[in-house]
Amino acid sequence: MITIKNIIDKFQQIQQADARLHAFVPCGTQADLLQDIKYYPYFAVILEPSHDILFTEVNGYRTIEYNFILRVADKNNQQKNVYVANGLNSSNGLDIISETFVILTDIINCISEDSLLLFTDMTLVNDIEAEPFYNEDTGDCNGFEARITLRVKNDNPCVSPITYVP
Repeated sequence: MITIKNIIDKFQQIQQADARLHAFVPCGTQADLLQDIKYYPYFAVILEPSHDILFTEVNGYRTIEYNFILRVADKNNQQKNVYVANGLNSSNGLDIISETFVILTDIINCISEDSLLLFTDMTLVNDIEAEPFYNEDTGDCNGFEARITLRVKNDNPCVSPITYVP
């Protein structure tokens, strides 16, 4: 049976294979991102509050849909530029939004196409909506996040390991 931990480990392998990502942050909720993240950009995997166990007449309750939020973020850097004379500063916020969207899209394609041979036993289902976020986590991160659903067939031949013993 594929567990949540197995899937999180696969996401970490994606992060390790992508030189653009300098940290992996597996976390239970978004509030966990308020910890001290030392390396940026990071790839975080947030557990959605629910997962679905699907019923079919043929297989019973043997298909599970795991729900995750994939989040790629980088730290904003306030930069002085040519507008300093006018009292204006800029940040790299727009660059971060652009680059994190590309990285997130690459991660989703890696899962969908199984380019690292990590997701052969699961399927990415439904359309995916990616949303930008601004000044989150500790107040200085921009990036993109997407909610995904992975469908896994539970090949456990036993209906239940819990049985009646007279």
